[in-house]
Amino acid sequence: MNEPEFFSQLKAVDIDIDTALERFMGNQGLYVRFLLQLPEMLDFEAMRQSLEAQDQEAFYHQIHTLKGTAANLGVSAVSDCAHAILAELRTGGFRNMKKLQELLKEIETESERVVDTIHYCKGA
Repeated sequence: MNEPEFFSQLKAVDIDIDTALERFMGNQGLYVRFLLQLPEMLDFEAMRQSLEAQDQEAFYHQIHTLKGTAANLGVSAVSDCAHAILAELRTGGFRNMKKLQELLKEIETESERVVDTIHYCKGA
């Protein structure tokens, strides 16, 4: 699959390619290289374990890293959910575990759409 088709598929799952490419100074090849690494970077099992253990340092670091990575790649839905988790964690810690778990599940769902598209495009 060529880059225009790949970008079209990404836009179809609400990835903000234009803003992301600005962050990558228009270098499409570099952007694609980083985006293709995204599936390997997502370790939701570790995030769930940190949340269940209420390990604030580990959980905060994992979510903060995901937020920054997703934002830089234009995956706004994931970045926005991560931002919501960080806000909840800062204001309430682990007091509202149900909300944190729901937000983490929302990130997983949004990430799956992006990862599925990446895998589809890599295989095409």
